[in-house]
Parts: sequence; C-alpha cells; structure tokens
Amino acid sequence: MKQLYRFSMWAGLIWLATGCSQVTTPTPNAQPGPTPAAVVEPLGPTATPRPTSTPRPATPIPTPTPTVTPTPVIYVIQPGDTLLKIAIQFNVSTEAVQEANGILDPRFLQIGQALIIPTANETAEEQPSPTPTPLPLNVEAINFEPTKQGTLWCLGAVRNPGSVPLTEVVVEVALFDANGVLLAREAAYTQLDVVQPGESVPFAMLFETPPQTFAQYQAVAVSGVPLLGDTRYYFDLEPFDLHGSPEGLATYRITGQLRNTGAADVESIRLVAVAYNEESHVLAQRQAELAVNLLRAGAVTPFELDLIIPAGTVDHFEVLAQGLLPE
Repeated sequence: MKQLYRFSMWAGLIWLATGCSQVTTPTPNAQPGPTPAAVVEPLGPTATPRPTSTPRPATPIPTPTPTVTPTPVIYVIQPGDTLLKIAIQFNVSTEAVQEANGILDPRFLQIGQALIIPTANETAEEQPSPTPTPLPLNVEAINFEPTKQGTLWCLGAVRNPGSVPLTEVVVEVALFDANGVLLAREAAYTQLDVVQPGESVPFAMLFETPPQTFAQYQAVAVSGVPLLGDTRYYFDLEPFDLHGSPEGLATYRITGQLRNTGAADVESIRLVAVAYNEESHVLAQRQAELAVNLLRAGAVTPFELDLIIPAGTVDHFEVLAQGLLPE
C-alpha cells in the first residue's frame, strides 16, 4: 500500500541507501550496428560529468548470444553478490541457478555460500527458456545521477498496469551513442519483490564504469512472473501519518507510522520511500530500518529515514511496504 504527498525543496548531492539492489553486468563484446529508427541529436562536443538533460529512449537492439560454459562450475558468493548478478556473470537464468541449488528465497544468500552453476547446455535441455514478460510492465520516471567517484546511478520505477501481481521483475538499462552503438548495459531487480496491479515500484542500478557521455538509452522490463496461488507475501500494511521536510541542503526527512491492517502477523518487512521531482522523475529512494522484526496483527510501528537528494526539488514522495508471513 502507498500514500502520496507533495512537498518541495532545493537540494544538492545524492546518496542512496545501501538497501538498493545493485547488479553489475559485463559490457557485451558484440557491438550492435546503427539503428536507423533512432534519430538522436548527439551530445555537445565537450563532455561534462553530468548530462544536461535526460537522453532520449533508444530503439531496442538484439541481445548478443551468450557464451556457452562448457562444464558446470562452483561459485562462492562474494560480498555484494545477488542471484541476478551471478546468473548474468555465467550467462544462465536465475531460475536455473535456483533449481540447481534448491534456493527458495534468493534474498537470503550468504557470503561464502557455494553455488552450483549449471552449464548453458543443461539449462537449454532441462529447463524452459526464459520467456518475455508475460504481462505488460512500464518502465518510467528514469533519472541518471553521476557521482563524484565517476560512477553513474540510474533511478526509475516499474508500473504494473495489469490486473495480476508480478514478481521476479528485472529491469535492464542500456546506454547508446548517437549512432545507436551500445556503450554499457546493466540490470537490477525492483526494490520490492512484488509489483501490485496499478502500483509503481522503484529500482536503482549502478554503472560502475559508465561512458563519459551517451546520447540515448533503452530501459525495459526483461522479466516478470505472475504471482499466483498460495504465497508468503503479505500486503496488508498501511503507511500513514506521513510527513516530509528538508533537513539542511541535501537531506529530505520522511517520518510516519506503519500499521498491520490484516489478521496475521508479518515479518521481513520492506518499507521503501521514493522522492520525485515535478516531472515525476525519481530523485532518491531508500529502504527504512524498522524497530521491529515481527509486526503483530493490528499493531503499529513508527519509522524515520533521510533521503540524500541530488540537485533538484522534491515535489512529492510515496511510501510502499510489503512483508512475509512467518513460516
């Protein structure tokens, strides 16, 4: 559930929460040729550390054929790894890695845990090929924010215009030059596991070695699975009594309370706040740390979080929450 409020402020500097899901995708070796359909004015001759305007969306290009791994390997999870990042690294699907290792919830991977990586041949023969998003998903509110370290954040949101909740939603963003040549590509999960009908859920991805400049981009949801049947996901959570205000030059503080409006207890709660500018582009997002691990039916818990806002004005924000039923 979510609430929407309007506020405004001037701010500088971005800082994003460590709760953001981040995925690093190696830049494909194959460079696609020019895309005639994309008519884009190139950026100015002098590269600047921050684009003066958001590049236009690009015409989709074919995804390069992955390299087949000849034999299965054992991979030990490192700090910062996610299931999606590992799957992309070895050119296999997340479903194949989960199946090979009996992973029920990819959020609870442990550093040092050994994973069996199936070969691409095994994946093709024993498991169904990944299919396109079964229901429509709209990627919106895109905002690119460079950092002082030379990296580039891409912030945005995924809206579900359909009537069925979707999970395992992955967004891919590709950067191109004025001729449609691929410069960089990254992918990330949404900040919440489930995108409810009519709801927008934020995402954030980091380009660790972005191009110095780019003229256009492509942002698409490359996967999404209907959430059907019995599930542990719990949505009877109501953020209320929300307040937002600037704190200094670069901080926007959001406070409120979260109520469990359902008849069951809930754990593993994810509460995410997202700030937007007047153009409804995402300025910042962060996951709150709650004071409780288990919220009883009918109970209320307060929350407070600070968003570090880049140059821009906060026009409105929203707060979303979902959790899991106890096992």
